[in-house]
Amino acid sequence: MTRLPELTAQPLSFRLRLAAVIMLVIGVAGLAIGFTTGQMVEAWLWLNILFVVFLGIAQAMIVWAAVFRVAQARWTPAVNRIGHSVIGFMPIMYIVLIILVVGIKEFAPWATHPVTGKAEWLNVPFMAARNLIGVAVLFLLDYLMVRFSLLADAKVRRGEDVTDDDQHRLNVISLIVIFAYAAVGSVIAYDFIMALSPEWVSTMFAPYFWISNLYAAMGVMIILSGALRKSLRMEQYLGKSQFQDMGNLMLAFGFFSMGLFFAQYLTIWYGNLPWETRFLIVRYYKGPWPYLGWTAFILQYIIPFVLLQSRIIKRNPKFSIPVAVIALIGFILERYVLIVPSLAPGSLLISPVSAIGFLAFLGAFVLVIAVFFSRYSPISAAQAALPELEPLEVSP
Repeated sequence: MTRLPELTAQPLSFRLRLAAVIMLVIGVAGLAIGFTTGQMVEAWLWLNILFVVFLGIAQAMIVWAAVFRVAQARWTPAVNRIGHSVIGFMPIMYIVLIILVVGIKEFAPWATHPVTGKAEWLNVPFMAARNLIGVAVLFLLDYLMVRFSLLADAKVRRGEDVTDDDQHRLNVISLIVIFAYAAVGSVIAYDFIMALSPEWVSTMFAPYFWISNLYAAMGVMIILSGALRKSLRMEQYLGKSQFQDMGNLMLAFGFFSMGLFFAQYLTIWYGNLPWETRFLIVRYYKGPWPYLGWTAFILQYIIPFVLLQSRIIKRNPKFSIPVAVIALIGFILERYVLIVPSLAPGSLLISPVSAIGFLAFLGAFVLVIAVFFSRYSPISAAQAALPELEPLEVSP
């Protein structure tokens, strides 16, 4: 019989929830002002940036829970549940997606000036259909995975076992979520970043997009694990070894993302094709953007890569959380650099009023996590109930 010491919901502090609501209100007001003061294109760009950043992180957090499930990782019952906690954020992101699709002609150049040779892919009806349907399917799969995990919790509270059928069902849906994430994430990368420079193509960009999302999401999970483990009474599930494992994963995926970045850069550069190299030249070689582009790269990858070599840093959240924050600042800055020069190559700063919209997304993100943990256990019973793997017998 599965027995877990903490299976009850643990509401987060009122101050945290109030702060989240205040951020949400201020951020929505900032976006509203941006859309009504004549800076429409810049406001749309900010909404696009925030959508790509927050959807990428939230969806990747759920995918990490799916990855741990498929890998049968027994050390992650608390980490898995932190990944599950953002499921309430997905309907918000779907509303933002609908808004972006409706307003696509306001900020995507191909929507008003069809691109020769790409009109079959880059047209508004097909773009709307593939994004709205694909993201809806992905979110439905996310919901089913989280739902199956919560049903396992309910069985444990009733004194029942988490059966092999329960585990198998979770394994199957988790595997499907991983593949759906790669497919839908590729479409989002193409439509909301690459297509803003419709003459540019890169087969490496989609994998880079969703792998770097996983990297950033692991940083967020480290931050949440360190910040919430005491208030949620998860100390025994989030000890030094768990933080070291999360730090190792962040280090590995940061290195993987850097490899994909370099592979994309090298392929474009040695090809020396004008319509491909321009994307890199604007961001990393000439004009006002290289300083910002390389700053983002250093913050996102170089500094975390160096610091996460230390076992002491990885095992102590007081040290690993600042590293994750640095990486996330670089991640957000990099998404900014990927998107903005496509439409405003001569301006580093766009609509600072609309930038306040970041608070709206952050507030909603924190609020849905707080609501989740006020209703559900901070420990995944199904993950905790995974059987111990027996060592393989090696024939002499």
